[in-house]
Amino acid sequence: MKLLFYLSLIHFVFTEDANYPYDLSDCTHLILPERCQCYHSGNESQLHCHNIQLEFLPKLPNNMHWYALDFSFNSLTSIDSYVFSDIYVEKLDLHSNRLQTIEVTAFDQIQNLRLLFINQNQLKSFHPNVLTSPGVSLEILDISKNPFEHLNLGEIFLQAPVLRELYATDCQLNDSTLSTISKLTTNNSHHNLRILDLSSNNLTALCNRFFSGLVGLTELRLNNNQIRFIDNDFIRTLNYLQILNLAFNSIEHVPHLFSSSLEIWNMSSNSIRYLSDYFVSNLHSIRVIDFESNQYLDTISSRAFCFLNILTLEKLSFRSNNLFSANTFSDLLCQLLEHNSTKQNLLDVNHNVYLECDCILTQFERYLIDYWDLTCTQQGQDRYFISKLTNVFANCTLDFCSRLKKEHICRWDQIESVPWFGSCPVLTNEVTNLTANESETIKSPNISQIWTNRSALNRMTQTSACDRMNSILLLILLFLLYI
Repeated sequence: MKLLFYLSLIHFVFTEDANYPYDLSDCTHLILPERCQCYHSGNESQLHCHNIQLEFLPKLPNNMHWYALDFSFNSLTSIDSYVFSDIYVEKLDLHSNRLQTIEVTAFDQIQNLRLLFINQNQLKSFHPNVLTSPGVSLEILDISKNPFEHLNLGEIFLQAPVLRELYATDCQLNDSTLSTISKLTTNNSHHNLRILDLSSNNLTALCNRFFSGLVGLTELRLNNNQIRFIDNDFIRTLNYLQILNLAFNSIEHVPHLFSSSLEIWNMSSNSIRYLSDYFVSNLHSIRVIDFESNQYLDTISSRAFCFLNILTLEKLSFRSNNLFSANTFSDLLCQLLEHNSTKQNLLDVNHNVYLECDCILTQFERYLIDYWDLTCTQQGQDRYFISKLTNVFANCTLDFCSRLKKEHICRWDQIESVPWFGSCPVLTNEVTNLTANESETIKSPNISQIWTNRSALNRMTQTSACDRMNSILLLILLFLLYI
């Protein structure tokens, strides 16, 4: 029994060490607010002062070495100058406070700052010079959920040359913010940024030059904006971009993107109605294409998937759209068969209410995702599980593949003549022509506002002209009556 007791005690001690890698210290040598806790592990220390209703940052002893300082979920309203002087800290967490100002010299004389979290505050501006202190070498910056009136992202990138990840979601950003990034050129481009998250803002257009200076970018998140206009070349210079998220926008026309590196392209939940010829022909490494929940999408060109890279493709989703026929995927099926592809669960066409039962669906059986749950309609009547109609389409053949090959449906010489939509250079001229001083003091209108203002001005001009003409006609009529 004693042996069992000691073994249990040893197991308890080692289990506790595994679950709690940091040893709690009372930090008696520090003058700190109540309920702050200090943790040590090896040569690293962490100070946790979160959710204790702090209104001011405590004065920390000089020359302290911290891995992390956590002041989140408090009531801080400002970060004063030199408050972190001679403090060595790698991670500073100030999120979920009430911050309204951060002094330009707030981080002067701080040492080794690499991760900064100031998200979920009340900041209306963030001066890039905050990052110019020699002790600031930011790799991760999160400024999300702040009501910025203006944000100069281009200057932030210049002042943070080793930045790897920037999160600026839900910040009320508009197209003028993107125009500041376009000031990065080949001579002062940013090589280290890997992830840029600008989701849940008020962006409306993606133009060619906006991201060309972020040459090392691998993931671009632009979902949940109001994007309508997209230039075909807007990611062409991003040679390392792998993930592009454009879901939940207002995109109607799909751009013909050029990328040798893009692997995942999310276009779900937009307003797309039609997919044109060769729209994926220049995506050489694509693995996943997602067009799910485009409720108006009912037409796909027979050449839409010409020259799609079958070797890299893993998933093609057209779930919950408005497609009528699977014939539009016939060229894709022929390519899969021609390459003797062993891939399965490749294409998702579930939840297309008007999808007709036909031979193509039965031929696609091994390539379809959730094939046994896929339903279709016959002559607009009742819905059926396609898996239950095997006998109905037992005589289906693949003659259409031979016909498509003879007709040369896919031709490289036609790609250059394809009509492309969604360009935005003319519309953005008025935004990018703002001077540096104007961009600091004026909240620039976004592109949709410019377009609306133009239309309103035209209507006003037309109305004024009509009023003048009516007045002239009235005078002529009175003159004729007089004589």
